[in-house]
Amino acid sequence: MLAVAPLLLLALVTLACGSFAPRPTPVPRPTATPTEPAALAAGEASTPTPTSALPTSVPTRAVPTPTFTPTPVPGTVLIVGQPARITAPGGLNVRRAPSVKGDRIGRFQANERVIVLEGPVEADGYRWWRVGTNQLAGWVAEGSGDEVWLSPQVSDRRPVRRAVRLGDDVIVTIGEGGFLKVRSQPGLGGVVQFKLDPSTQLTVIDGPVEADNYRWWKVTDGQDVTGWAAEGDNSERWLTPLE
Repeated sequence: MLAVAPLLLLALVTLACGSFAPRPTPVPRPTATPTEPAALAAGEASTPTPTSALPTSVPTRAVPTPTFTPTPVPGTVLIVGQPARITAPGGLNVRRAPSVKGDRIGRFQANERVIVLEGPVEADGYRWWRVGTNQLAGWVAEGSGDEVWLSPQVSDRRPVRRAVRLGDDVIVTIGEGGFLKVRSQPGLGGVVQFKLDPSTQLTVIDGPVEADNYRWWKVTDGQDVTGWAAEGDNSERWLTPLE
């Protein structure tokens, strides 16, 4: 009986406690971190989110003050597109290129009026301009250190020792003591209608006509005188253009 008693006691304990299978170990769950509203509700002080500082004013960009180049007054400097006058006493060579080595293609007479077409170009110690008329165009030197050969001053009209052209204003340049005969027809057979003194100014309105070894032009003074006059002979010019 004494040996059976412990076995009975063990059986009673087993019935009271159930089976001996081990229970699973509980897995701890993470505690949620309270968001900012929850932290504020709990009375905790929130840390402000830093913000980038904004400039108090927008810097202005410095705008340079525009500078204006004054337009030269015509007649004071040579300007492309403006007239100029040949002031070299013996006339001025015209070259194909702006250089003393450029081919010479003609010559402008002293006091001749031209139009500046291009330039300047510095070469061979000279300043070159391309100038021209209806008959000739090319490069000429502006001048040397002591002389001006091409001038922008063209306001005053001057006689030019070149051939007369239709439409020219001309001046009578017959020798001292002489006078210019104006005839009814081009030729020595025309009746002399007027005799004009030197320095008389006329306008060429017709011609030329070659007759009796002279070149004849029809001229007028705009008032009473109208007729035909010879340009000159082999030694003297009787009609000289004004430019």
